[in-house]
Amino acid sequence: MTSLVDIGRNLRLWLHDAVLRLGRASPLEWLAATLWLSVLVMAAGLLPAQLAGRAQDQKVLQQAQTAEAQRSQAALQNSGRGMELPVSEAEASERNAVQFKAVLAQAPMPEGAQKTLFALAKRWDLELPQGQYKQSCDDSGVWCSYRMQLPVVGSYTAVRGFVQDALRAMPTLALDGAAFKRDAAAAEALEVTLRWTLYHAPLLTNGVAP
Repeated sequence: MTSLVDIGRNLRLWLHDAVLRLGRASPLEWLAATLWLSVLVMAAGLLPAQLAGRAQDQKVLQQAQTAEAQRSQAALQNSGRGMELPVSEAEASERNAVQFKAVLAQAPMPEGAQKTLFALAKRWDLELPQGQYKQSCDDSGVWCSYRMQLPVVGSYTAVRGFVQDALRAMPTLALDGAAFKRDAAAAEALEVTLRWTLYHAPLLTNGVAP
């Protein structure tokens, strides 16, 4: 700002002196001086505006650079928060085992799963004859599997809705496969043999897992 004030002051002094000299100049000198004065007046008016414009551009550029630096710093901090410390294979295995046991603890027992399947089949107007069942447990005694082979009879839409509802109702229930059979090409009803596996915690006998 000091240099801008000095420039304005010097221009005013020079113009004052030039005006005084015009009174003693010849017509030709007076015309030439008038042209120079016009140029200087225009320059005196434009120079502050140009300098102010440059100062504004510098301010905007500085603000943009500051904002970019802040965004970069925030992104670096967020990435640091999202990073997890590496864990060993044993720790990862232990964590997975704990989560698996927590899920199994919420799983229904085979008798409860059968009741749920029969209730859902009734809701979808499906015939559900008696199926085949097989129980087995892992050697570690942590989990067991209950395999069910259940035939259902009904429309394709009903069978599909029944399967979707069963999987939503029991997260530890898996559909292993399905076999479709139709008695006649024009028949609407299908006979579908569904193979399920229910994963659950071991059954307790007198308070002790088998």
